[in-house]
Amino acid sequence: MANDTTKTTSSELPRVSMFLFVFQQQDYLEEAIAGALAQDYANLQIVISDDASTDNSVAVIEQATRNYQGPHDIKVNVNPTNLGIGEHFKHIMNNLIDGKLVVAAAGDDISSPNRVSRIVETWLANGKPDVIAHDLREFDQHGNNVDSDRTIQYQWQQNPLELQPIQRLTNYLQDPFPLPFLGAALAYTRELYQRFEAPIWAPDYEDHLMYFRALLGGSIHYFREPLVRYRRHTANFTNRDKKVSSAVKRVSLGNRSLTIPMASFGQYRMHQLVCQQFEDYLKAIQLERVCLDVDHFFKLWQNLNRRHEQLLSCFAGWRGKLALLRSDVQHYFNYLPWRWHYGVRQRAASINYLSPIRIIIFGASAAGQRALMQLPEQFEVVAFADNNSKLQGQKVLGIPVIAPAKIGTEAYTFDSILVASIYYFPIKQQLVKDIHIAVTKVSRAPQAIISESTSAHRFRRTSKIIIASAFTAALITALISS
Repeated sequence: MANDTTKTTSSELPRVSMFLFVFQQQDYLEEAIAGALAQDYANLQIVISDDASTDNSVAVIEQATRNYQGPHDIKVNVNPTNLGIGEHFKHIMNNLIDGKLVVAAAGDDISSPNRVSRIVETWLANGKPDVIAHDLREFDQHGNNVDSDRTIQYQWQQNPLELQPIQRLTNYLQDPFPLPFLGAALAYTRELYQRFEAPIWAPDYEDHLMYFRALLGGSIHYFREPLVRYRRHTANFTNRDKKVSSAVKRVSLGNRSLTIPMASFGQYRMHQLVCQQFEDYLKAIQLERVCLDVDHFFKLWQNLNRRHEQLLSCFAGWRGKLALLRSDVQHYFNYLPWRWHYGVRQRAASINYLSPIRIIIFGASAAGQRALMQLPEQFEVVAFADNNSKLQGQKVLGIPVIAPAKIGTEAYTFDSILVASIYYFPIKQQLVKDIHIAVTKVSRAPQAIISESTSAHRFRRTSKIIIASAFTAALITALISS
């Protein structure tokens, strides 16, 4: 084979780790392991990790690796208790792999012998991108080739690499499913994983996790070469919950306890993913990998808030419904002007289990005040900054107004500066050139949040109509009575 590297000195090649996720796959595992062991890449670690299977998967692993004498370093791990996909992936990445590049595989898929070598060859030729993807071929549990939804998707979808990075992120936030590249045909750098640290929420969608992280200021490459056979069968991950519909699982969401039937547990898994993406987006801002884009944030936040409300409404009992009602009442009061003029800064805080984004709003005038009132509660507004010396040292809507020179001092640390002004570019120049703020830390508030919101306008208009109608009715009643 032209790109066989097994005869090349391993020290000349980057270290690669290939891992096999294993759980209840005794019928397919032997072929998956054979595909991994047959790789023609020299400097390769193969990690076979079983997540406490109760079938004969562990015995199959032992039989397949017991007498292996090949060139690869083999590491077998068997978890004493079932972790689930997200925690299992986290354990593998934190404790088992040692390669710079990580190639993912499942215990029911079959990798081509040249899969790793072709990935590395393409990875090196394209500047070592954070994520590298390739094509796949689908087949059923009997070994027959099929053209199912994934094959059709790869044939018809627009290649994400044809888009600018900002557009790729926009497209994903708008339509995250299906993921452009399936996890069974992905590889990613260990540095990408470590850049964002171990995932707090450990979502079960590790392919979404790593792809989204690459969208946040990273790099992606895709080449059209089918290097894995992806098996479709009734025991795939997406079908597992349906088999245990009578079981329930208890989890916590902040300070709320949820009791979720396993048939509906996918809703919680999706919320875990979106929560982790929120944390990763914040981390990317803090690392100066991306500049805060309020439109992107709102898409992410709306998805997150919708799933949060669904979980509380359906699985948190009467306490969950009461919490949602209380949050709705607090949001209702956001539209009352006097609430803000008295400096009441406490927001609804319905989602209190995520990290806040600390921002400074540049501009304490009407535009900045509207931005404050319309930002979701996950924005922690540290201060207003304003060039108007008459406002400096005062409080506006309960928020201190500081001179621009104080931005970034110990008392006013921040993740991003949100400029709420039509003079965005002069202010940006001032912040970057005069105050030496990183350009990625300066963001622009969109017109939609520095102008009066439609909902607030509608509320005030309706309130005026109701008051005027009540006054007119009272006046007519008084005239008739007299």
